[in-house]
Amino acid sequence: MKLPLQGGCQCGAIRFEISENPLTLYACHCTSCQQQTASAFGLSMLVPRDGFKYLQGEVAVFEIPTTGKSKKLGHFCGDCGTRIAHDTAGRPALSLKAGTLDERAKLEPVGHIWVKSAQGWMIFDRDALIYETAPDDGYFALMQRYADQEYA
Repeated sequence: MKLPLQGGCQCGAIRFEISENPLTLYACHCTSCQQQTASAFGLSMLVPRDGFKYLQGEVAVFEIPTTGKSKKLGHFCGDCGTRIAHDTAGRPALSLKAGTLDERAKLEPVGHIWVKSAQGWMIFDRDALIYETAPDDGYFALMQRYADQEYA
């Protein structure tokens, strides 16, 4: 993908820009993503915090309950409700909701997480990285696969 990438919410009140290469793109099949997207999964793109900025509008924020000690915030448009990103304290990257990108037609996840919650009709590519729950390697394999794909 050619930088910078831009995107925003459904109503156009929020606009953002990505100026550094994303770290990975994966599909999350957890029940929270299913509920949030009203679909079978959510597409998440890890984006370096220093390479992401809001260009227009002010996002609304709410705290997402977690079982861990880290504070996790959900960024969304207060006007139309579009979820933009998740931000976990202490992490160097945001989890951008990839469907908010302007150019999303060529987005292809390199892996799938929380597949134990996936819909029964889902069919996964044989060579996709598959995780029953959250990756136990700090998303390293997903990041490596994405980098290999980007520079191939």
